[in-house]
Amino acid sequence: MSKANTDEEKRAALIIKYRNLKKDKEEREGDKITYYLSRGDKRYIMLLLIGIKTIGIAYVRELKDLIDEHEADKGLLVGNGKYTYSAKSQAPKLRVELIPPTLPTFDIFRHSLVSTAEIVGEEDKQKLIKTYHAQPFQFPWIKVADPVSIILGAEPGDVIKIMAKSRTAGLSESYKYVV
Repeated sequence: MSKANTDEEKRAALIIKYRNLKKDKEEREGDKITYYLSRGDKRYIMLLLIGIKTIGIAYVRELKDLIDEHEADKGLLVGNGKYTYSAKSQAPKLRVELIPPTLPTFDIFRHSLVSTAEIVGEEDKQKLIKTYHAQPFQFPWIKVADPVSIILGAEPGDVIKIMAKSRTAGLSESYKYVV
């Protein structure tokens, strides 16, 4: 992870790292930083708002315009301020993900009490269903607002594989359904 100065840049660096995104371009303009990202054939735009206390619908629409202009699949808005009701309610409709200011700025997966995690692919999810004779919603749940879910980019309906180290069991795997 590269050297990041502000909390917003630290959060963005974590998301870029754990979602396996590649930074194609970076633009800085005043209190805004725009990252143009890609993963495979999908393109994303991340807008960082530095030092802005209230983040309203205008910023969400600005990011939506960038998404349309660059034909990106999704936008991510990272800020350290409070999101207004309008911004929160309109963001999903405009293909914008709001990253909460409460997301830790440090790498939570390096903490001794946090296990490594990854999103299970569709093929592996079908194998799990056959192996355990259970539907994904019958697995233990993890909320979409959990920091692990946010950093990995999990959406409701995804399954997260958690690999925990144990003195007695060695390496154990568990699965959680994102709600």
